[in-house]
Amino acid sequence: MSPPPLSHESTVDVAWGDCDPAGIVFYPRYFAWFDHATHRMLTAAGLDHHTLVERYGAVGLTLVDAGASFKRPATYGARLTLHSRVDRIGRSSLTVKHAIHDAGGLIVEGHETRVYAERNPEDGALRAAPIPDAVRRVLLGE
Repeated sequence: MSPPPLSHESTVDVAWGDCDPAGIVFYPRYFAWFDHATHRMLTAAGLDHHTLVERYGAVGLTLVDAGASFKRPATYGARLTLHSRVDRIGRSSLTVKHAIHDAGGLIVEGHETRVYAERNPEDGALRAAPIPDAVRRVLLGE
């Protein structure tokens, strides 16, 4: 049996600046939290941005798609738990699934699709590249 793919759990305390005038979390904040959670997950696994650049020659894991399904509102002062996990790994892309809960249950589910990107040596343009085997093993939880 293979190990589960990479996952991570983190928390965020909802600050007033995260909210609209009604005290409800403004939806773009969830996408910022997804991004932060993905980077914390990768960093905890030894794949911080500097490692991807310096050891593997990547520009990074470029975001190409993101979405969310909002179940109920979160409000000022709430403590949220973010569960993030690698859901799918392709040749040059991966999808990370996120679920954010508070004490009352599920708030939002989201996803990000990221492409392993490098610079084309001919013109410097970004391009998709195969995820290196060593990176793939970490993402797979091996």
